[in-house]
Amino acid sequence: MTKKLIIMRGLPWTGKSYTAKEIAGEEGLIFSTDEYFYTQIKPEKPDQYSFHPRFLGHAHKWNYVRTTLAINEGHPLVIVDNTNTTASEPKKYVEYAINQDYEVEVQEPTSDRWMEIRELLYSKKANKSELKEWAKKLAEGSAETHNVPQNAIERMMWRWECDLTPEIILAAPDYQ
Repeated sequence: MTKKLIIMRGLPWTGKSYTAKEIAGEEGLIFSTDEYFYTQIKPEKPDQYSFHPRFLGHAHKWNYVRTTLAINEGHPLVIVDNTNTTASEPKKYVEYAINQDYEVEVQEPTSDRWMEIRELLYSKKANKSELKEWAKKLAEGSAETHNVPQNAIERMMWRWECDLTPEIILAAPDYQ
């Protein structure tokens, strides 16, 4: 039986988690750093997103540990649902999975809005004004869930590396 790690990537409010759930079906396990800010900061309020930037590094470590435990247990489908704007960000997940004989795929959302934004990201400077408008829309849309500010989304857009593959991720420098 083939075991697979899927690295989900996409900007906030583009359908990344929705696509991850579709791919996971009944069998797949999804691990998202965002879960930390739902379940670990205020465990008595698991429906409330409690983001605190000072905990982001710890949240990423927490998610990595959970993911590697699932891989160690041999779950056939493991999905990492993070923004993953650069090749360095998911590198340690990919290295670990490959060392455990997992196939690795990189997936992005399938929503119409993501398809439009994705094309704009190939020429960021030429599409600066359109991307700024999209950042505003994504910030407004994410207000219901993660409340990501427009300027944070714009920074993610500028960091975005297009067309990542497992090979490109493995060749990337280690994430700092």
